[in-house]
Amino acid sequence: MTTYLSAIAALFLSLTSFTAIANIYKWTDKNGQVHFSDQKIDSVQQEVIKPKSHTSYWSRHDISVEAVDTNLSKQELNKIVEDVNLVYEFYDRVLFFDFYKTVPVKVLVLKDKKAYYEHLRERMGKEPSSSYGVYFPQDNQIIVYIQKERARTFRTIKHEVSHAITDTVTPYSPSWLNEGLAEQMETLSRSGEQLRITRHMENYRWINPPEYREQLMDIATFLSLPSKNWRHQLRSGKARLQPQTGQFLYFLLSTPTGKSFVIRLIHKFERGDRTLSYYHVDKDYIGGIKSLEINWRNWLSGETEKHINF
Repeated sequence: MTTYLSAIAALFLSLTSFTAIANIYKWTDKNGQVHFSDQKIDSVQQEVIKPKSHTSYWSRHDISVEAVDTNLSKQELNKIVEDVNLVYEFYDRVLFFDFYKTVPVKVLVLKDKKAYYEHLRERMGKEPSSSYGVYFPQDNQIIVYIQKERARTFRTIKHEVSHAITDTVTPYSPSWLNEGLAEQMETLSRSGEQLRITRHMENYRWINPPEYREQLMDIATFLSLPSKNWRHQLRSGKARLQPQTGQFLYFLLSTPTGKSFVIRLIHKFERGDRTLSYYHVDKDYIGGIKSLEINWRNWLSGETEKHINF
Protein backbone atom coordinates (compact mmCIF):
# COMPACT_ATOMS: atom_id res chain seq x y z
CA MET A 1 0.00 0.00 0.00
CA THR A 2 1.31 3.44 -0.93
CA THR A 3 -0.14 6.66 0.37
CA TYR A 4 0.86 10.09 -0.92
CA LEU A 5 0.34 13.61 0.34
CA SER A 6 1.33 16.79 -1.41
CA ALA A 7 1.11 19.24 1.46
CA ILE A 8 0.68 22.84 0.44
CA ALA A 9 1.36 25.35 3.16
CA ALA A 10 -1.56 27.71 3.49
CA LEU A 11 -0.14 30.50 5.55
CA PHE A 12 2.55 33.03 4.72
CA LEU A 13 4.76 33.80 7.69
CA SER A 14 5.49 37.50 7.74
CA LEU A 15 9.07 37.67 8.96
CA THR A 16 10.67 40.97 9.84
CA SER A 17 14.19 41.89 10.85
CA PHE A 18 15.66 39.65 13.52
CA THR A 19 15.89 42.01 16.48
CA ALA A 20 16.72 39.56 19.24
CA ILE A 21 20.48 39.70 18.57
CA ALA A 22 22.29 40.75 21.73
CA ASN A 23 24.76 43.63 21.87
CA ILE A 24 28.52 43.19 21.83
CA TYR A 25 30.42 45.54 24.16
CA LYS A 26 33.90 46.86 23.30
CA TRP A 27 36.33 48.69 25.58
CA THR A 28 40.05 49.41 25.97
CA ASP A 29 41.84 48.80 29.28
CA LYS A 30 44.60 50.94 30.84
CA ASN A 31 47.25 48.92 29.00
CA GLY A 32 45.68 49.70 25.64
CA GLN A 33 44.32 46.17 25.11
CA VAL A 34 40.96 46.01 23.38
CA HIS A 35 38.31 43.71 24.89
CA PHE A 36 34.96 42.42 23.61
CA SER A 37 32.17 40.85 25.62
CA ASP A 38 28.45 40.10 25.48
CA GLN A 39 28.14 41.35 29.08
CA LYS A 40 27.71 45.01 30.06
CA ILE A 41 30.10 46.21 32.79
CA ASP A 42 28.78 49.28 34.60
CA SER A 43 32.21 50.31 35.95
CA VAL A 44 33.78 50.43 32.48
CA GLN A 45 33.05 52.83 29.63
CA GLN A 46 32.07 50.56 26.78
CA GLU A 47 31.17 51.05 23.14
CA VAL A 48 28.09 49.14 21.98
CA ILE A 49 28.52 47.22 18.75
CA LYS A 50 25.15 46.19 17.36
CA PRO A 51 25.22 43.42 14.71
CA LYS A 52 23.46 44.29 11.49
CA SER A 53 19.86 43.20 11.24
CA HIS A 54 18.51 41.04 8.45
CA THR A 55 15.28 41.48 6.56
CA SER A 56 13.74 38.16 5.61
CA TYR A 57 11.62 37.54 2.54
CA TRP A 58 11.25 33.84 3.24
CA SER A 59 7.90 32.14 2.82
CA ARG A 60 6.80 28.59 3.44
CA HIS A 61 7.59 25.85 0.92
CA ASP A 62 5.39 23.15 -0.51
CA ILE A 63 6.66 19.82 0.83
CA SER A 64 5.77 16.43 -0.64
CA VAL A 65 5.63 13.48 1.73
CA GLU A 66 5.30 9.89 0.50
CA ALA A 67 4.76 6.98 2.87
CA VAL A 68 5.30 3.46 1.48
CA ASP A 69 3.63 0.47 3.14
CA THR A 70 3.10 2.40 6.34
CA ASN A 71 0.41 4.70 7.68
CA LEU A 72 1.12 8.24 8.78
CA SER A 73 -1.67 10.07 10.54
CA LYS A 74 -2.81 13.43 9.29
CA GLN A 75 -1.18 14.94 12.38
CA GLU A 76 2.13 13.25 11.56
CA LEU A 77 2.02 14.38 7.95
CA ASN A 78 1.35 17.94 9.04
CA LYS A 79 4.19 17.69 11.56
CA ILE A 80 6.67 16.70 8.84
CA VAL A 81 5.65 19.69 6.74
CA GLU A 82 5.85 22.02 9.74
CA ASP A 83 9.22 20.63 10.82
CA VAL A 84 10.78 20.96 7.37
CA ASN A 85 9.62 24.55 7.11
CA LEU A 86 10.86 25.22 10.63
CA VAL A 87 14.40 24.22 9.61
CA TYR A 88 14.20 26.49 6.56
CA GLU A 89 13.00 29.29 8.79
CA PHE A 90 15.93 28.80 11.20
CA TYR A 91 18.46 29.06 8.40
CA ASP A 92 16.75 32.18 7.12
CA ARG A 93 16.04 34.02 10.37
CA VAL A 94 19.04 32.97 12.45
CA LEU A 95 21.77 32.26 9.86
CA PHE A 96 20.53 34.89 7.37
CA PHE A 97 20.06 32.66 4.30
CA ASP A 98 17.69 33.48 1.46
CA PHE A 99 15.82 30.54 -0.02
CA TYR A 100 14.27 31.89 -3.18
CA LYS A 101 16.58 29.59 -5.20
CA THR A 102 16.31 26.52 -2.97
CA VAL A 103 14.30 23.55 -4.23
CA PRO A 104 12.04 22.21 -1.45
CA VAL A 105 12.84 18.67 -0.36
CA LYS A 106 10.77 15.56 -0.97
CA VAL A 107 10.39 13.16 1.94
CA LEU A 108 10.05 9.38 1.50
CA VAL A 109 9.08 7.41 4.62
CA LEU A 110 9.56 3.62 4.58
CA LYS A 111 7.91 1.15 6.93
CA ASP A 112 10.98 -0.19 8.77
CA LYS A 113 14.76 -0.55 8.85
CA LYS A 114 14.77 -3.59 6.54
CA ALA A 115 12.75 -1.81 3.86
CA TYR A 116 15.01 1.24 4.24
CA TYR A 117 18.24 -0.64 3.56
CA GLU A 118 16.69 -2.65 0.71
CA HIS A 119 15.61 0.61 -0.91
CA LEU A 120 19.08 2.15 -0.49
CA ARG A 121 20.82 -0.92 -1.93
CA GLU A 122 18.58 -0.80 -4.98
CA ARG A 123 19.08 2.93 -5.47
CA MET A 124 22.80 3.08 -4.75
CA GLY A 125 23.83 -0.24 -6.24
CA LYS A 126 26.02 -1.02 -3.23
CA GLU A 127 25.88 -1.72 0.48
CA PRO A 128 24.85 1.51 2.25
CA SER A 129 26.48 2.86 5.40
CA SER A 130 24.63 2.64 8.70
CA SER A 131 22.18 5.52 9.09
CA TYR A 132 18.74 6.59 10.25
CA GLY A 133 18.13 8.71 7.19
CA VAL A 134 19.84 9.98 4.06
CA TYR A 135 19.61 12.93 1.69
CA PHE A 136 20.10 12.53 -2.08
CA PRO A 137 20.99 15.86 -3.75
CA GLN A 138 20.26 14.51 -7.24
CA ASP A 139 16.53 14.87 -6.71
CA ASN A 140 16.40 16.64 -3.31
CA GLN A 141 14.95 13.55 -1.68
CA ILE A 142 15.16 12.62 1.99
CA ILE A 143 14.63 8.94 2.81
CA VAL A 144 13.90 7.72 6.35
CA TYR A 145 12.12 4.82 8.01
CA ILE A 146 9.74 4.45 10.95
CA GLN A 147 11.93 3.84 13.98
CA LYS A 148 10.87 2.02 17.15
CA GLU A 149 10.90 5.38 18.90
CA ARG A 150 8.56 6.97 16.38
CA ALA A 151 9.43 10.54 17.40
CA ARG A 152 13.04 9.91 16.40
CA THR A 153 11.90 9.47 12.81
CA PHE A 154 10.73 13.08 12.74
CA ARG A 155 13.94 14.32 14.36
CA THR A 156 15.88 12.47 11.66
CA ILE A 157 13.91 14.24 8.94
CA LYS A 158 14.86 17.64 10.42
CA HIS A 159 18.48 16.49 10.61
CA GLU A 160 18.48 15.55 6.92
CA VAL A 161 16.74 18.80 5.90
CA SER A 162 19.69 20.65 7.42
CA HIS A 163 22.07 18.57 5.29
CA ALA A 164 19.95 19.37 2.24
CA ILE A 165 20.32 23.08 2.90
CA THR A 166 24.05 23.09 3.58
CA ASP A 167 24.80 20.73 0.69
CA THR A 168 22.79 22.91 -1.69
CA VAL A 169 23.61 26.43 -0.52
CA THR A 170 27.04 25.99 1.10
CA PRO A 171 28.61 22.92 -0.55
CA TYR A 172 32.08 23.85 0.75
CA SER A 173 31.08 23.88 4.41
CA PRO A 174 33.38 21.62 6.48
CA SER A 175 31.90 18.37 7.72
CA TRP A 176 31.97 19.44 11.39
CA LEU A 177 29.85 22.52 10.64
CA ASN A 178 27.46 20.64 8.35
CA GLU A 179 26.96 17.83 10.87
CA GLY A 180 26.88 20.10 13.91
CA LEU A 181 24.10 22.24 12.52
CA ALA A 182 22.13 19.13 11.56
CA GLU A 183 22.40 17.90 15.16
CA GLN A 184 20.87 21.18 16.39
CA MET A 185 17.94 20.92 13.99
CA GLU A 186 16.86 17.64 15.61
CA THR A 187 15.71 19.58 18.68
CA LEU A 188 14.44 22.69 16.87
CA SER A 189 10.98 23.88 17.91
CA ARG A 190 8.95 27.06 18.18
CA SER A 191 8.55 28.92 21.47
CA GLY A 192 6.00 31.68 20.99
CA GLU A 193 7.40 33.95 18.29
CA GLN A 194 10.92 32.65 18.84
CA LEU A 195 12.75 29.60 17.54
CA ARG A 196 14.33 27.31 20.11
CA ILE A 197 16.93 24.56 20.14
CA THR A 198 17.20 22.28 23.14
CA ARG A 199 20.21 20.52 24.59
CA HIS A 200 20.73 17.29 22.63
CA MET A 201 20.58 14.76 25.44
CA GLU A 202 22.39 11.95 23.61
CA ASN A 203 25.34 14.22 22.82
CA TYR A 204 25.23 15.70 26.31
CA ARG A 205 25.43 12.27 27.97
CA TRP A 206 28.30 11.22 25.74
CA ILE A 207 30.64 14.06 26.69
CA ASN A 208 29.34 15.52 29.94
CA PRO A 209 31.12 13.14 32.38
CA PRO A 210 34.58 14.59 33.24
CA GLU A 211 36.35 11.36 32.24
CA TYR A 212 34.77 11.61 28.77
CA ARG A 213 35.61 15.30 28.37
CA GLU A 214 39.29 14.45 28.78
CA GLN A 215 39.06 12.32 25.63
CA LEU A 216 37.76 15.14 23.43
CA MET A 217 39.85 16.52 20.62
CA ASP A 218 41.31 19.96 21.31
CA ILE A 219 39.58 22.68 19.30
CA ALA A 220 42.69 23.69 17.30
CA THR A 221 43.02 20.11 16.00
CA PHE A 222 39.27 19.76 15.59
CA LEU A 223 39.01 22.86 13.38
CA SER A 224 42.14 21.92 11.41
CA LEU A 225 40.76 18.59 10.20
CA PRO A 226 39.92 18.53 6.48
CA SER A 227 36.43 17.16 5.87
CA LYS A 228 37.79 13.91 4.43
CA ASN A 229 39.87 13.29 7.57
CA TRP A 230 36.96 14.31 9.80
CA ARG A 231 34.69 11.73 8.17
CA HIS A 232 37.41 9.07 8.43
CA GLN A 233 37.87 9.80 12.14
CA LEU A 234 34.10 9.65 12.63
CA ARG A 235 33.78 6.26 10.92
CA SER A 236 36.75 4.87 12.86
CA GLY A 237 34.97 5.53 16.16
CA LYS A 238 38.28 6.45 17.81
CA ALA A 239 37.12 9.95 18.72
CA ARG A 240 33.83 11.20 20.13
CA LEU A 241 33.42 13.41 17.09
CA GLN A 242 29.65 13.21 16.65
CA PRO A 243 28.71 14.30 20.19
CA GLN A 244 31.62 16.77 20.31
CA THR A 245 30.48 18.33 17.05
CA GLY A 246 26.89 18.63 18.23
CA GLN A 247 27.83 20.10 21.59
CA PHE A 248 30.40 22.46 20.05
CA LEU A 249 27.76 23.99 17.77
CA TYR A 250 25.36 24.23 20.70
CA PHE A 251 28.07 26.04 22.68
CA LEU A 252 28.77 28.46 19.81
CA LEU A 253 25.10 29.29 19.26
CA SER A 254 24.59 29.92 23.00
CA THR A 255 26.48 33.26 22.96
CA PRO A 256 26.36 36.27 20.61
CA THR A 257 30.12 35.95 19.99
CA GLY A 258 29.87 32.30 19.04
CA LYS A 259 26.75 32.77 16.94
CA SER A 260 28.39 35.63 15.06
CA PHE A 261 31.37 33.37 14.37
CA VAL A 262 29.11 30.62 12.97
CA ILE A 263 27.25 33.08 10.75
CA ARG A 264 30.43 34.63 9.36
CA LEU A 265 32.01 31.25 8.81
CA ILE A 266 29.13 29.64 6.97
CA HIS A 267 28.68 32.64 4.70
CA LYS A 268 32.35 32.53 3.76
CA PHE A 269 31.87 28.93 2.69
CA GLU A 270 28.70 29.94 0.86
CA ARG A 271 30.85 32.32 -1.21
CA GLY A 272 33.21 29.48 -2.10
CA ASP A 273 35.94 29.85 0.53
CA ARG A 274 37.66 26.51 1.17
CA THR A 275 40.07 27.62 3.90
CA LEU A 276 40.21 25.34 6.95
CA SER A 277 38.07 26.70 9.78
CA TYR A 278 41.08 27.02 12.09
CA TYR A 279 42.49 29.87 10.02
CA HIS A 280 39.28 31.89 10.31
CA VAL A 281 39.15 31.81 14.11
CA ASP A 282 41.68 34.56 14.87
CA LYS A 283 39.86 36.92 12.53
CA ASP A 284 36.25 36.03 13.25
CA TYR A 285 36.16 34.87 16.89
CA ILE A 286 36.87 37.47 19.56
CA GLY A 287 40.09 36.49 21.33
CA GLY A 288 41.16 33.96 18.70
CA ILE A 289 41.81 30.24 19.05
CA LYS A 290 43.09 30.41 22.65
CA SER A 291 39.97 32.24 23.79
CA LEU A 292 37.76 29.81 21.90
CA GLU A 293 39.42 26.80 23.53
CA ILE A 294 39.16 28.33 27.02
CA ASN A 295 35.52 29.34 26.54
CA TRP A 296 34.67 25.88 25.23
CA ARG A 297 36.31 24.08 28.16
CA ASN A 298 34.73 26.44 30.69
CA TRP A 299 31.35 25.91 29.07
CA LEU A 300 31.75 22.13 29.25
CA SER A 301 32.64 22.32 32.93
CA GLY A 302 29.70 24.56 33.81
CA GLU A 303 25.94 24.11 33.76
CA THR A 304 25.01 24.25 30.08
CA GLU A 305 21.80 25.94 28.97
CA LYS A 306 18.83 23.63 28.52
CA HIS A 307 17.37 25.86 25.80
CA ILE A 308 18.63 28.54 23.43
CA ASN A 309 16.07 30.96 22.02
CA PHE A 310 16.47 32.98 18.83
